[in-house]
Amino acid sequence: MQLDSSSGDTIAPALHEFLTLDLVPLVTVTLAASTLSLLGSFLVLRRQAMLGDAMAHAVLPGLVIGFLVTGVRAPLPMFLGALGAAFLASASISIITRFGRVERTAAIGLVYTTLFALGILLVETSGPRNVDLDVDCVLSGQLELLFWRAPHTWSELMSMAAIESLPGAVVVISALAATSALFVATTWKLLRTVTFDAAFARTRGLRPRLLTTALLGLTTVTIVASFDALGSILVIALLTCPPAAARLLTDRMSTYVILSTVLGAAAGVLGYLAATRVAPSIVGGAVDASGAVATLAGIWLLAAAVLVNTRRRRNRSRAAGGGVGTVS
Repeated sequence: MQLDSSSGDTIAPALHEFLTLDLVPLVTVTLAASTLSLLGSFLVLRRQAMLGDAMAHAVLPGLVIGFLVTGVRAPLPMFLGALGAAFLASASISIITRFGRVERTAAIGLVYTTLFALGILLVETSGPRNVDLDVDCVLSGQLELLFWRAPHTWSELMSMAAIESLPGAVVVISALAATSALFVATTWKLLRTVTFDAAFARTRGLRPRLLTTALLGLTTVTIVASFDALGSILVIALLTCPPAAARLLTDRMSTYVILSTVLGAAAGVLGYLAATRVAPSIVGGAVDASGAVATLAGIWLLAAAVLVNTRRRRNRSRAAGGGVGTVS
């Protein structure tokens, strides 16, 4: 009697369903969350978090124009359109600040609200609203639509054909995650110096403006790459909430950056699983994954604030108690 050896190579149906429906969005949101939080940690330290907010909103007209030019939702033209809009926003902010004698935060608010409003008008008055590019998509992204036609056998799972069939979003975000980590690791000492004392860095000939431009450029590309899958709300939340929470919990630069990245990744993993696995047993169906991840990122910040406030009150009580004891 000859045994069928192929049966042991078959992926179990439940696991295959997870690989097909959940693996790619879970990996995408986790990598995007950790990368955005990593890069956002430097924006928060430099008090430029609103610039990330501006970029997340300003890319919308570029996405729409990319579609109008090509007539299809091809990733490359829409990515290039969004990237062009982001850099246009950055240049506009610099020009308004420099020549208009307007405070930088006011210039940021002016540019991003104008471009975002323009994008909304383009969505509502042109063809993109008929191809799944609408206001809801802009705000919350399309994580749930990132599925992978996973093979049914273990031997095919890591084959080149299976890897090539992965959605482009996860490939691009994986590359950006690796690039961002490498950039921060190789320029760490310079980043730390420029972040805290740009004037000193200039006196040492370190060219802080060039490094800042590279960092903002990498952040902009990551925002653009994450926008379609995550949506503007989640991108903004991940750029600001995990770094802000980490900033409350530590004063060490290295610990702060690592903690920001970990909190972002944790929000991505736990938020997605809560939306797709926990919510059905509570509310009877899955909820928006981007909203769940953004909410969890905000909870990190709230929990950090409560923890720090509790610790400060405890220290004050101990100091007051010790002072009374000394007097008596």
